[in-house]
Amino acid sequence: MRTGHLGFPVKVSLAFLIASGILAHGSDQQKAEKRLRHIAALAVDGTPRAIVNQTMAEFVHADRVDLMRQRHAMNLDYGSLFIAHQLTEAGARMLDIAIQLQDGKNIVQIANERNANWKLIADAAKHLDEKIDDNIYRHFLHLKSEQQTGETDKYDPESDVVRADSNFSPAEIASARADYALWRDRGYGPSARRLDTQGETELRPSADVHKGPDRPRPF
Repeated sequence: MRTGHLGFPVKVSLAFLIASGILAHGSDQQKAEKRLRHIAALAVDGTPRAIVNQTMAEFVHADRVDLMRQRHAMNLDYGSLFIAHQLTEAGARMLDIAIQLQDGKNIVQIANERNANWKLIADAAKHLDEKIDDNIYRHFLHLKSEQQTGETDKYDPESDVVRADSNFSPAEIASARADYALWRDRGYGPSARRLDTQGETELRPSADVHKGPDRPRPF
């Protein structure tokens, strides 16, 4: 039997490579799903929901109210909605995704049927999650100005609720709330370092704001 460059039979090498690729794909999908469920569980409550909505709107270049309307139309939590936007970024049409959801498929099934790049989705979800943490911190660091801005915003977090938001375990909700409380307290606490406008602008691209020890992650 012919052997490969590592000394293994060719058939064994190919089988190993295929299995490795499948395992890596599964791991990326699991990471993406876990991260996005954490984000979606965070959006169960009103104030963090507004921050998740705003952060995601900026991330996917969409209007805040449009995201809310899409959630209502397709009954998607924010994690699932993010996957839908990642699919449209790769060429899918949101209408086609909505039709498949109406036919009884879930967003993960739809993503797999479209051979979604779960590594890219997992990386994007990680970036989104970190931006949400940053924005929770910034919200409470500048609470007064945030409240004034919110008065003219057409987005209403109390109306941004769908049935899918209830599909989380108590443990998932508790974990999300603990993460939210950590960044809220760091921004709202008396020891928080408050930046002037110029300093805030300079730091925004890297989100390199003083927050104390490294952030806890869901995995």
